[in-house]
Amino acid sequence: MVSKTTIKVEIYNLLEDYPETLRFINGLSEFGDLLFFGGSIRDYYLYNEYKKMPRDFDIAVKLHCKTEKTFESFVEKYNYKKNRFGGYKVNIENIEFDLWNLENTWAFRENKLLAEEKNLAKSVFLSVDGIVYNFNQDTLYDDDLRWSIENRQINIVLKDNPQKELNLLRALVFKKKYNLGFSPELKEEYKKSINMNSNFHEILYNLQFSHYKNEYLTNNDVRGELESILY
Repeated sequence: MVSKTTIKVEIYNLLEDYPETLRFINGLSEFGDLLFFGGSIRDYYLYNEYKKMPRDFDIAVKLHCKTEKTFESFVEKYNYKKNRFGGYKVNIENIEFDLWNLENTWAFRENKLLAEEKNLAKSVFLSVDGIVYNFNQDTLYDDDLRWSIENRQINIVLKDNPQKELNLLRALVFKKKYNLGFSPELKEEYKKSINMNSNFHEILYNLQFSHYKNEYLTNNDVRGELESILY
């Protein structure tokens, strides 16, 4: 695990050769608190170092009052696309950022949880995603990820999720990557999906190509994992 006070320094160190990206991060932080979540924070937290540049950076911005329009204008100066959930995908110096207005993230917009900073880590489907770092305030929320590491299991945090199949694929990838097991609750979610679709292993296998643009698990890997859950 890592002391929270090293994370901001390490983000700056990681990006020191990317001046435009650093300007973007610093500029963005003037509109509100930057809440880093997802793999870019998880892997450093687990390994105490950045072994390589993260695939992307997920950031929810807790905007200051009346800054939403100026925040959008700032982001739209860069190379960006809007996704179907209302967030921004921004590419700067070949580094990708997935940006959200905190209040517009799915679980808050759908009133699954109160739109509060501390609840962002509770809005994820998988416990291994349960980590959020406030870049401005240097505060860390890591209860669910820490639970996974201490118990060597991936659990469900918030069951309602618009991308459940994708998260079940990601759980298989994380199981292999971090050498974790599945909680009984997560196994039940797999069983429900398998019982609803006898071809579920094919769905998960093919989904990795649209999401990761890569093969992390072979078809046999996926089939074997699902069979082990059933039997």
